[in-house]
Amino acid sequence: MDQDLPADTIPSITSAPLSPSPPLPPQLTAAGRPKRNYRLPARYEDVNPEPLRPLEEENVQPTAILPRLCLIVRNRLQTAANSFGLLREYLYRPSFDPDSFVLQKDLYQVGGNSAAPMQPPPPPPPAPVHRNKSIELLMNWKDSGATTKSDTEINRLVRDVLLNPNFELEDLKGFNVARENKRADAAVKKSTFIDSFQSANVDIEVPSGTKGVPPATFSVPGLLYRKLTAVIQAAFSSPLAPHYHLTPFKLFHVSADGKQERVFSEVYNSDAYIEEHDKIQRAPLPPDEPNCKREKVVFGLMVWSDSTHLTNFGTAKLWPIYAFFSGISKYIRNQPNSSACQHIAYIPSLPDSFQDFAASFCSKWVTQKKNILTHCRRELIHGVWKFLLDDDFIQAHKYGMVIRCADGVERRVYPRFFTYSADYPEK
Repeated sequence: MDQDLPADTIPSITSAPLSPSPPLPPQLTAAGRPKRNYRLPARYEDVNPEPLRPLEEENVQPTAILPRLCLIVRNRLQTAANSFGLLREYLYRPSFDPDSFVLQKDLYQVGGNSAAPMQPPPPPPPAPVHRNKSIELLMNWKDSGATTKSDTEINRLVRDVLLNPNFELEDLKGFNVARENKRADAAVKKSTFIDSFQSANVDIEVPSGTKGVPPATFSVPGLLYRKLTAVIQAAFSSPLAPHYHLTPFKLFHVSADGKQERVFSEVYNSDAYIEEHDKIQRAPLPPDEPNCKREKVVFGLMVWSDSTHLTNFGTAKLWPIYAFFSGISKYIRNQPNSSACQHIAYIPSLPDSFQDFAASFCSKWVTQKKNILTHCRRELIHGVWKFLLDDDFIQAHKYGMVIRCADGVERRVYPRFFTYSADYPEK
């Protein structure tokens, strides 16, 4: 039978002293001596990079706005210096700090990319182009490798196609290479990347070479381009959007004696970016939103145009116009897998019929053929930019465009060009 014991007779578990754990035995060498703990000399110890100090939170009480009074108030802000003596100075207090999302390990990883959010979500698997896997293997072999099928190419056919476990000879019944090529072309036209481009003909003026005779218009087909306003809007919904610097700043280094020295490292801490950000604070508002109170920010564009050959033989070439966004750090832009480069347009070449047209129209074609071709190629570039700098972009450049940013806040974004590098093929 259970019997209750008095409280004073119940043994106390907590009152029992805990015996200390025995020390770990020392590590011994093969000779039985204690093993030393070796440390690298200080000159071999690397100092890991450190991000800039984050902005301090400040509780700002809302103030009443006087009617019919617009004040552009500069709210200078200087952050604390980090361990390397680097600090930021803002002309206007930023409402979003992308550097606060940068992990320290991302600062010293060379050639890698540990920031998973920068990776775009995997696209859905494309619909099969060919009827079965066997035809797909055969067509991939035909369209890859060397153009002339040598002994090496035949060996590759056997290894990659015929011996592939997915290859079935029965699947090739009724095979026709022309039909499969049409299916592949149709699949390319349905690509979402191709759908984002528009096609157009570019009209250029060909000089007559005769005094008093006006130039003739020649239409160059084959221009593929994307609207710049659509590219900018898509950028704010991309995985890179949290890394955009919307407010520029000056970067300083503070030495041990307290002396400050200006540091230039990115476009968004340059004087040109800061001055442009200051100018748009006084930019006019659109007539349909004269009382807009959204924050005004600059969206910097860096554009390149470079003609390139696609093969080591023949005349196949491509002339793209592509852009980067200067609000992103160059360390992110330089990562090949960051998807920071945006193709804007593909400039067409002058067709073969152009020379027949110019020879029949230009009176000095025989003696000035080279100069006329050079002039018309430059006119072609300028004609392409007329499509890119359309009315929508000019409207956005003057009045800004309202875009929801990565933090969920709508801002009035003003696109600006900060760098432009063009390569003329004839040079």
